[in-house]
Amino acid sequence: MIDVAIIGGGHNGLVTAAYLAKAGLKVAVFERREIVGGASVTEELWPSIKVSTGAYVLSLLRPKIIEELKLREFGLKVYLKDPGLFLPFENGKKLYIWSSLEKTKKEIEKFSKNDAKNYKKWVKFWDLFAEMADFFMLNPPPHIDEASNLINIFRGNVNEELALSFLRTFMQDAKSLLDEYFETDEVKSALAEDSVVGTFASPSTPGTAYVLAHHVIGEVNGVKGAWGYVEGGMGEVTQALKRSAEHLGVEIYTNAEVDEVLVKNGRVEGIKLKNGKTINAKIIVSNADPKTTFFKLLRNAELEEDFLRRVRALKNVGVSFKIVGYLEELPDFGNGKSLSPEHIASELIMPNMEYIEKAYDDARALGYSREPWLSINIQSSVDPTVAPPGKFSFSIFGQYLVYDSKRNDEMKEKIAEITFEKIKEFAPNFKPIKYEVLTPLDIERRFGINGGNIFHLDMTPDQLYFFRPLIGYSDYTTPIRGLYLCGSGTHPGGGVTGAPGYNAHVKILEDLRKGIYK
Repeated sequence: MIDVAIIGGGHNGLVTAAYLAKAGLKVAVFERREIVGGASVTEELWPSIKVSTGAYVLSLLRPKIIEELKLREFGLKVYLKDPGLFLPFENGKKLYIWSSLEKTKKEIEKFSKNDAKNYKKWVKFWDLFAEMADFFMLNPPPHIDEASNLINIFRGNVNEELALSFLRTFMQDAKSLLDEYFETDEVKSALAEDSVVGTFASPSTPGTAYVLAHHVIGEVNGVKGAWGYVEGGMGEVTQALKRSAEHLGVEIYTNAEVDEVLVKNGRVEGIKLKNGKTINAKIIVSNADPKTTFFKLLRNAELEEDFLRRVRALKNVGVSFKIVGYLEELPDFGNGKSLSPEHIASELIMPNMEYIEKAYDDARALGYSREPWLSINIQSSVDPTVAPPGKFSFSIFGQYLVYDSKRNDEMKEKIAEITFEKIKEFAPNFKPIKYEVLTPLDIERRFGINGGNIFHLDMTPDQLYFFRPLIGYSDYTTPIRGLYLCGSGTHPGGGVTGAPGYNAHVKILEDLRKGIYK
């Protein structure tokens, strides 16, 4: 009998496994696919062409986890993505957002001297959030009685007005926040993507300021707020975690899909695999999303109908699509086909704020955006391991395409067509040699995420902190004794952060110290 069985070898499951093994427990991970990684994987879909089919850039993985699990020693290497963003506009102008504050200010001055000046204030404002990131992310959410005193966290660090402005972002919409700092649409567009990524919302939807905040608090190689490409693709994050976990004694099984969590008298007994084999364990940790956990893995458990009704009502409709493939020449955005700074950056096709709003309105009415906003990333611009000379592997992240179990499959070629046509308006030579489209339905099938939601659950104010995933269960526990959650459907939410996995392990060790399972 093992101490802990972890369902799913995604990055959070591997983080939980590694830390629990480090604490001396006997831990095993069971992964349904032939590779670990969940939605943080590298796949060689064509000979010598490696693509990140899920997550595609890294920033939010907590430095504490990288250091404590010695991920660099186990192969993690990250290239700084600088410039971070590149936006071409319909009037022929271009905007680069660099890691350097001064270089970015000079770029923004082309559009507005006031915006260039206020960009420094913008960066300083988010520096506060970044300094507090580990407090918010590597701790369970505060209890409701503590939340009212959240302002005390900031005392001694910032004035009360700034602290309240910061806390307001939890409810504010991104558009109004950007309006407070900037006057030009081009600058607002450049900074708006993080507010709607993975979210069925527009920048004017309340709560999107927090989604933005969630994505600007990371770092790469010590550069605050930066994003980077992982050498070998995002699968190398989870391969480093796998090597770390195995070094600590974790047993990892692939092609080992868990069919059911076995429960008796309200307490876990173990798991049953698809092949019929059962494994006994006193603690089970699910890295799956809440709906998969409670409706599929616990389908035979006795759960209160009121609880199931609340789980059923959780918002988790996926709206993101991916297109991965390769090119034989770099896109020409007006600077030629030779390697240029824009090819290193995330190339954003979102020419103005109204464009994003219209894309969202289309999705609500039609189920997809006739003109989607897009983020194009050409990893081989800095990483020679993902494509041979003369070929360029790419990832396109787009919105909006609403999860639909009946229509998504038939929409694939249409989504590819409108995506490529939109890119060609800015880079006429963009012509993929081979490509694959992943709709939200494909994301559900490939990565096992109910609804194809890349964050497991929407990151709206009603599904964050002590509300995530449900009131009363924000501490990674469930109504079944011995069953815990560690995935993105728990606090602090989505992205490759490792924080849910870290926090889940802390709660499990705490319960073990209390003697709950004796």
